[in-house]
Amino acid sequence: MDTLVDTAKQRFGIDYLFPYQRLVITNILRRSGYFGEEEQSEAPIHQVVLLPTGAGKSLCFMLPACLLEGLTIVVFPLLGLMADQLRRVKEAGLTGAVLKGGMSSQEKAELCGGLESGETTMLLSNPEMLILPEVREKLKHVKIVHLVLDEAHTIPEWGETFRPACLELGKILPELAPEQITAFTATASPQILEKIKSILFTGLNFNLVMANPDRVNIHYEVLPVLSRMKTLTELIPRIRRPAIIFCSSRRQTEQCALYLRQRLDDQEIRFYHAGLTKELRQELEEWFFHSDNGILAATCAYGLGMDKSNIRTVIHYSLPSSVEAYLQESGRAGRDRQPCRAILLYHPEDKHKEDKNPRVDLRDRYEKLLAFAEDSQTCRRESLLSILEAEPEDCDSCDVCRGEVILKDPVEDLIIEIIGIFRKHFTPKMLANFLLGRYSREIRQGRYDRSSGFGSLSSWNPDDVKDTIHGLISADKVRQLIRGILKGKLTDR
Repeated sequence: MDTLVDTAKQRFGIDYLFPYQRLVITNILRRSGYFGEEEQSEAPIHQVVLLPTGAGKSLCFMLPACLLEGLTIVVFPLLGLMADQLRRVKEAGLTGAVLKGGMSSQEKAELCGGLESGETTMLLSNPEMLILPEVREKLKHVKIVHLVLDEAHTIPEWGETFRPACLELGKILPELAPEQITAFTATASPQILEKIKSILFTGLNFNLVMANPDRVNIHYEVLPVLSRMKTLTELIPRIRRPAIIFCSSRRQTEQCALYLRQRLDDQEIRFYHAGLTKELRQELEEWFFHSDNGILAATCAYGLGMDKSNIRTVIHYSLPSSVEAYLQESGRAGRDRQPCRAILLYHPEDKHKEDKNPRVDLRDRYEKLLAFAEDSQTCRRESLLSILEAEPEDCDSCDVCRGEVILKDPVEDLIIEIIGIFRKHFTPKMLANFLLGRYSREIRQGRYDRSSGFGSLSSWNPDDVKDTIHGLISADKVRQLIRGILKGKLTDR
């Protein structure tokens, strides 16, 4: 009898375990003494586990919780992620509880009662709550058989920027005295791994379990764009759904979703970010989880660990902060191991987004992603994975290896040619009117309406034309002179 497979089948409806899952689970159970004292003495005390997105990391700590006596604490970076995991905890027949801010006195009392009686077997929390003195005092009297840190790459990444509580975790772990600690993540460069070690495992030995992060079912491609919204408007009707559009800000998610809904007359496009009410976030999570046709414009508040297996397309509206972030977010696609796409929109403005960041290490990590976006010769998988010191399997699923690379926005040559003909005659506004075929006073006076190219973008949304002209200026393909006059650089050489 295989206890692990039997438990996976009965509790989670899973018929088999991947080799890395079995290894991690077995290490946890060995260390707890589940297989006897001899196995316990030889097992690693702590683990850092790097498994690719979709490899079933949560099963690695949820299955042991079904077999161990005592409390398993799981630390998550996001409330949405905790809500998603609590659903899975309950489906597995475990007694779980969420410790978060804003709880009433009655809710806190019920939670403490479940911990003291031993009824609660899994506690889900975040760094900010776990480091509170009153919380630590309560947990001192509870047997913690396993402490799990999920999405551990966020501990140094966010702790050094906007979540200082993450950096305090390593200081309080000895006080909580868990029998073992396991840190999970899907992506971590050697630099991030070293930071995880210094924050969480100072003076402690740990076992590193690392699988190749390559996801062979994901087709990677980069699209150079001058107008993000124009490209999206053309792209959305052609992609497979469900889909996520990752945006860099809350405002961007709202604009993206609302614009697309209006332009495409599609009510299956919605937005998600951490600024929404709890009730609305839960409603959106539930809707998207069960949707086969939905498109969600979201910040990274959605991406981490959300267990929707059938996402067919992930689009990045702009570049994220690092290769690790890109792999993590693009890895939301195809968790069911079926073919899927990861499309990165690369706009000229992306090139300078981090220029003023005072953190040299963060600029360096962003520049590595820039190099990936601009490299049209190297296999996308090879380019991404080399930064993590990993190697891809044979690739036939990226735009480079399939010979499908797009080097520039298709409309670029047309506009530059027109600017070259009428150089120093057009302001950005006049050029937009010319392309849209508008008979403005300046167009009529100069008789430009009789020229070739007039109205060549008459079917476009005016905002997209303005964005495209701005994109050319940002890319330094076109110069804007005094009084807003445009000058074609290419014809000046």
